[in-house]
Amino acid sequence: MDNTNQYLPIDKIIIEHNNNFLFNLYTKSTKDEEARLVYENGVDLSINDAKNLLDYPFLYVEKEKKGVYQDYYKNYIEQKIIPKNMKSFYEDVSKNINSLFDNPESIENVKEAKVVVTDMVNTILQDDFKVESFVSILSSDYYTHTHSLNVSVYSLCIGKHMGMDKKLLEELGISALLHDLGKTKINPEIINKNGKLTDQEFKEVQNHPFYGWLLAKKCGITNTNILAGIRNHHEKIDGTGYPDGLFDKEIHVFAKIIGVCDVFDALTTKRTYKDSVSTFDTIMMMKKEMSNHLDEKIINQFIQILKGE
Repeated sequence: MDNTNQYLPIDKIIIEHNNNFLFNLYTKSTKDEEARLVYENGVDLSINDAKNLLDYPFLYVEKEKKGVYQDYYKNYIEQKIIPKNMKSFYEDVSKNINSLFDNPESIENVKEAKVVVTDMVNTILQDDFKVESFVSILSSDYYTHTHSLNVSVYSLCIGKHMGMDKKLLEELGISALLHDLGKTKINPEIINKNGKLTDQEFKEVQNHPFYGWLLAKKCGITNTNILAGIRNHHEKIDGTGYPDGLFDKEIHVFAKIIGVCDVFDALTTKRTYKDSVSTFDTIMMMKKEMSNHLDEKIINQFIQILKGE
């Protein structure tokens, strides 16, 4: 018998080691749509339990437990996803991203990165979300992994300001988080060089979007939006960018957003060989000196966010 209408889907973000719920969880086979019990209420989730539950495409709760589930979910979001200490949250996430860049071909690390992005998207979609509180936690020093996280935060803020739905925001966040993954395939001495790169070194650095695109595909990412953001975040409006020399309308909106955030964070964070540039001076530079490179509409969206509009 089809019992589909007796159950409601849940957000799997609540599935985490040591959590327990006052409701049963079910899955359904694609063959007969019959609900099957996979978690009994009151049991603490072990690491394996949580992993097994997350492997199911969808999880469901009985309709009669809807209120209990919603109360739990609301409390979880408030206590876990929007932590009181945002700095601590950022540091924890940074460790995860560090692992990703230490082992960029790990499918498990990419899955963890997706969880990180889901956390951030849930945060910015809250009614009481304030951009300034999120941006205030970002690192002021430039490292590849913290830069990627900063760019992801900025990109999500722009995406929300542009009215993107949750699915698109999650895709944008993943793309931004992985946009510099290809740098792991480039000699660290080039990436960390204090000073101007030689022509040959710069040509090698220009390969990183393509390398990142290959790595993302190797890790199982097939979403064309995500891949476009990774591959084309250094394309320029006038067609002088790399690796594909795309012009304005040929460049995916994810790549345009990530490109703006990439430049902004690179200039406003401090490196060993240069001081940071002020937010005002960076925006002026982007508007005046990079008008043929960056999408002006997206820069204006970013300006509105920074002004709290």
